[in-house]
Amino acid sequence: MPDFQRAILTHGGAGSDPKDFDGPRSAANRGMDLMANGGTALTAVVDAVKVLEDDPRFNAGSGSKWRIDRRTMQLDASCMTSSNEFGAVACVENIKNPIELASGVLRYSPHILIVGDGVRIFAEEHHIPVSGLNGSCQADSPGTSCDTVGAVAFDGTTFAAALSSGGLEKSAMGRVGDVPLPGCGLFCGASGAVACTGDGEFIALKLLANKVYTWLESSMGPDEAAQKAITLFDRHVDIGIIILTRNGFASNARNGMAWSHITERK
Repeated sequence: MPDFQRAILTHGGAGSDPKDFDGPRSAANRGMDLMANGGTALTAVVDAVKVLEDDPRFNAGSGSKWRIDRRTMQLDASCMTSSNEFGAVACVENIKNPIELASGVLRYSPHILIVGDGVRIFAEEHHIPVSGLNGSCQADSPGTSCDTVGAVAFDGTTFAAALSSGGLEKSAMGRVGDVPLPGCGLFCGASGAVACTGDGEFIALKLLANKVYTWLESSMGPDEAAQKAITLFDRHVDIGIIILTRNGFASNARNGMAWSHITERK
């Protein structure tokens, strides 16, 4: 099968309603349009995730959930490329598009992760616009389990992945999940890109994204890898994953997930 000329997968989080696929589809369209006009895989995933952050149906950005104090939103975001570039932010409060800040860390900082108030200082120093949040459409929806929106892309040369999360509802102040930790929520290399979603503590403890990537390196196909990833966890653990390689892709989730993909082959 011919390799992809460009490709992108997007998701709205583990447990998100598959009927809401139009959100990830809009995000995928945005990313693919950028790559078709010369944009990189990194710009594609960052802008795709930004679309999902702006969609209040998903637990990221404008749809983020309250922390235990019921008045604060603390968000995490990250992005990575197969050129071994990584940037992340954690516990940024009431910011609409934390993925833009994570991208800024990747591009401008010698560090890979900046947290809390340091993120706003960093944004000011590098003239990165920051938009605030006025409320949350997910805050009063305890039945909604979706966590972490994400995207993976390939521009014909480089892979990239990006994640953004509002975190677990009513979680402790300062809690950080898998999203901003390299190899946990996401990973990229020459063999492909992986983005995970679900119960962050469980994902982080298994270094899930890196583990799945090593399977791709050993020539396991994305479909098999996506199926195997879910079986690593007990049935009560909510898990989802998207995987992209040079000529294949896969998505899998234990409890359903809104997702989309667009591919073009050579």
